[in-house]
Amino acid sequence: MNAEILFIVICYVFIGFLLVLFNLRTTYHWIVKSSLIVVTMIFYIFTYNSFRDLVGWPTNEPLPDRFRLISAQIYEPNALINSEGAIYLWVTDMDELAGLGIPRSFKIDYNKELHESVSKSLVDLKNGVPQMGENSDQEEKGMISSIIKKEKVSTISTTLKFFDMPNQLLPEK
Repeated sequence: MNAEILFIVICYVFIGFLLVLFNLRTTYHWIVKSSLIVVTMIFYIFTYNSFRDLVGWPTNEPLPDRFRLISAQIYEPNALINSEGAIYLWVTDMDELAGLGIPRSFKIDYNKELHESVSKSLVDLKNGVPQMGENSDQEEKGMISSIIKKEKVSTISTTLKFFDMPNQLLPEK
C-alpha cells in the first residue's frame, strides 16, 4: 500500500470519528469543538495534496538519472494564452526492474533544444525503437546575474540525452 493511500485512509477515519463525536450530544466546551473543526479542515487540505500523487499529475521532482521514455507531450510557448510552455515526459526508472516498472509523469520547462531532442525520440518510438534517456543537471545561472539581467531565476538546467535502448539479453533455453 502506498504511503499516500494510507495517509488518505487515516484522514478519512479521523474525519469519520469527528462526525460521530459531534453527532452525539457532548458536553465539550465550544473551544474544543471549534478547534477540532479547524483540525478537520486542515486534514481536508492534506488529503487534497495527497491526491496529486495518486491521479497522475506530473511531478516537478528531478528526472531519474537513467530512464526509459514511454511517451511525451510538448506544449510550445504561446503569447496569446500567456503560456510559457512545458514538456511532459512519461518515463520509467531504469534502476527499477530494468525500465519495466510503473511509469511516472514529469514536467520540464520548455526549451527549444529539448523540444527537438524529445521530438526525434518520439519519432523513433513511433517507429518501434525503444528510447532510453540520461539526465544530467547542471548549474546555469546565479541569483545575482539573473537580477542584473532581469531574467528568471533558474538554478538548475536539465540536460537530457536520448538514445536507442540496447537489446535485452535473453537467458539461454
